Amino acid sequence: MPTISRQFALLPAVLVLTLPAVAQSPSIDSTLIRAHTRFLADDLLAGRGAGSEGMRLAALYLEAECIELGLEPVGQSYRQSVPLQVATVLPATSLTAVSPRGTVEFLLDVDFVPNVGSRRTLVPFQGPAVFVGRDSDLLAGHVAGLDLRGRVAVTIGPVTIEAVDTLIARGAVAMLHLIPDRAGFALYARSRGERRYYHRDPSVRSSFLPRLPAVLAGPRVAGALLDGVVITPDGEPMPQPLPWDVHADIRTDVVDLHEENVACLLPGADAGAADTAIILTAHYDHLGVSTPDERGDSIYNGFSDNAAGVAILLAIGAAAAESEAARPRHSIILLFLTAEERGLLGSDYYVAQPLWPLARTLAVINLDAGAPPGRPVNWRLAGVDSTGLGHIAITVAERHGWEVSTSPPRANSDYYPFHREGVPAVFVIPGPAPYEGLSADSSRALRERWDRYHQASDHWDAAFPFHGLVRYAEYALAILAEVDASFGR
Repeated sequence: MPTISRQFALLPAVLVLTLPAVAQSPSIDSTLIRAHTRFLADDLLAGRGAGSEGMRLAALYLEAECIELGLEPVGQSYRQSVPLQVATVLPATSLTAVSPRGTVEFLLDVDFVPNVGSRRTLVPFQGPAVFVGRDSDLLAGHVAGLDLRGRVAVTIGPVTIEAVDTLIARGAVAMLHLIPDRAGFALYARSRGERRYYHRDPSVRSSFLPRLPAVLAGPRVAGALLDGVVITPDGEPMPQPLPWDVHADIRTDVVDLHEENVACLLPGADAGAADTAIILTAHYDHLGVSTPDERGDSIYNGFSDNAAGVAILLAIGAAAAESEAARPRHSIILLFLTAEERGLLGSDYYVAQPLWPLARTLAVINLDAGAPPGRPVNWRLAGVDSTGLGHIAITVAERHGWEVSTSPPRANSDYYPFHREGVPAVFVIPGPAPYEGLSADSSRALRERWDRYHQASDHWDAAFPFHGLVRYAEYALAILAEVDASFGR
């Protein structure tokens, strides 16, 4: 029998016009989404930060909900242990730039923060600075003439794993990512916090953590290092050596940490298809307690990111489990992943130690895109490639009269480790266009009111219009139903 990926790859393009009819999908209960998000985004859980009591409460809640729905564990337990280590960045951590003009010292958390990393990369570094531009410059080979051996590569913004590999091959020893926008840097600083998480087992492959030491630096660092550089006609700094030596003294205190993925199974109704699973994923962690906002609130509740996605999965699980007539032929796994905010750690660990064989995983549908305050009528599908899963997701949307755009896979959410391992995976993202029945101006005002991404104000609110999350759940459930109906007959 061909592998699952091969089955998808063999689908003809005409598939988008010839999908089989599927049974009427069960309905999504909006009350469940309201109730689940109400609990998961409460202050009691303290933002569901990795390693916190709030995360343990969240894991217990998810296990209890799976049991209440009559869903089975995947294997012997509803929990999968994810062994991590956590490095706390110490106040003695420093960043200094030295040039013939003098020495400039920068302040931790104000001017810079160490980026995510591992025991091997959260270390001191130093070297001459070379400006290499943006991720696109590295991937396009625009820095081919620069000597990077033993240098600190200075970039505008973080770069992809592929760009890091290029820097390693060219001999760079570290990276300094400039975030010139003050608000942008503040968002990174809040998101990173004072702790850095990584797998205890270094053999677990990371999709997100860079293999070079890296620091994120704000406007003051960018202004100092780029002062007087040669500018392109487009107004961008040109890749070039900089007259600075960068010294970063990264100091951490490291302890072991035990985290958990939570998974539950709805066995397939068809004996000939039940040994193959469709996985729906949502991460259940958030940022925990971090920088206080202007109101003094330091709990980052994570209503939209990602209590909403978790609640959608539970609502889909309830709909699928309670409807015998529309029960899926293939097995369905609800997979709630830990430590996504800390670098896709839960999903990377899962694909290294899968509870269900990856070769018998038909598709992965990932929900981690915030809480749309209106009914979306357009969508972005990340990770869509030549497999049939992408065609199915697009066709389902078009059948409803919705618009779809696509983007290539990136290590920006938990679908990516599955994609990396050859499992068809799609990240479903509500689009930015006007919501159903609303003008562009009204939709914009609604987003501005409720978009609180990675802010302490992203908490549950009884006034939030939950019909957008119902639409999000309905689309994901419809994709699942089509995938289930389209294969193995």
